[in-house]
Amino acid sequence: MVFMPQTAAASNTQNNPKSEFLPAGQVWRRYGVSSMSLWRWVKDETLGFPKPFYIGRYRYWRLADIEAWESAQSFKAVA
Repeated sequence: MVFMPQTAAASNTQNNPKSEFLPAGQVWRRYGVSSMSLWRWVKDETLGFPKPFYIGRYRYWRLADIEAWESAQSFKAVA
């Protein structure tokens, strides 16, 4: 299974210096998936999708963790 980010969302996060953390909504848009799909990715240990951290009831992901996961996925596709 290969997941490719949408380029528009990726470029928006790279241009914003405050975007070291992505809220769940931005992660959904980045991959074009629903909230439930994102929840399943986090729960499925075989995917290795980064775990979020919580501020109150809101989920956030570190951009560096997301990008590292993307790199690992592209490496798996080539191998």
